[in-house]
Amino acid sequence: MYKKILYPIKFEEFSLDLLRCILDFKSIGTEEIVLVHVIDVSKLPMDKYEGYSTRDVESLQAIAEEKMKEAIKIVEEAGLRPKKIIRVGIPYREILKVVEEEPGISLIVSGRQKKSPLKEIFIGSNTDRIIRYGDIPVFIPKYPAAFGASKAECERICKNMFKRLLYPTDWSDCAKITLQYLKGLKDAEVEEVVVAHVMNEKAMRLQPAEKFKEFEKEDMERLEAVKKELEQSGFKVKLRLEIGRPASDLMRIAREEDITMIIMGTHGKGYVEGILWGSVSRNVVEYSDRPVLLIKSEKCLKEVTL
Repeated sequence: MYKKILYPIKFEEFSLDLLRCILDFKSIGTEEIVLVHVIDVSKLPMDKYEGYSTRDVESLQAIAEEKMKEAIKIVEEAGLRPKKIIRVGIPYREILKVVEEEPGISLIVSGRQKKSPLKEIFIGSNTDRIIRYGDIPVFIPKYPAAFGASKAECERICKNMFKRLLYPTDWSDCAKITLQYLKGLKDAEVEEVVVAHVMNEKAMRLQPAEKFKEFEKEDMERLEAVKKELEQSGFKVKLRLEIGRPASDLMRIAREEDITMIIMGTHGKGYVEGILWGSVSRNVVEYSDRPVLLIKSEKCLKEVTL
């Protein structure tokens, strides 16, 4: 699983620390990391947009080449194969082009590398666009130091990101596909999987008491079935069934259970083309302080467009 992953590297404050974090993917079969740096033409002066042979661009390419050396060394010392790619263009477009051009890439690592003073993280960002327009899973790491955590806490989280997994499910086909991806992590030294379903409080208020009890019983039976399936694959499982607001309660559960990674499905683009990619998954990615592995597939996308 995920033998070849792509890491867009911006050489920001936590770029190399995040790279060290994702080396843990070696435990689930990663063999190669493609390091991609894109010189963002939108940040060049207007007169530099055309003709990438200008001195400014050449200078930035030289700087990127030099900075890549340390990243390559980190990957090699971990026993993985590095590959460097330096492009000039619009970052998310170039990143998705690399996915198309490089055979075998099955995961993109893309996320916040430095906390925004305005706390605006992903909406409209490169990560947001990669999730919208890409068609393979995306891992969004949340390096703890970006939230003010100590070095010891960072090392604890990065040492084994697969230690405690949160799998939220809404019983959709997309969630079922995500479950199959989760089962593929059985060799990643997973300590426990927390399977959670949050019944929408707003919807439940519209139901009579006896109907709510019926839904609650049905959801618990579904959770028990998922638990049994995961236990048969060798996982230790804990169930959480709650009523509330799905996104905020999932983030609360992640904190309470000391989750090291959330794995969930996303529908990709939303009902309005290119605007949203699933309100719950989007909000969890946006505001959670835990790493998120977003699973995308054609089946998930079809659920939205049908």
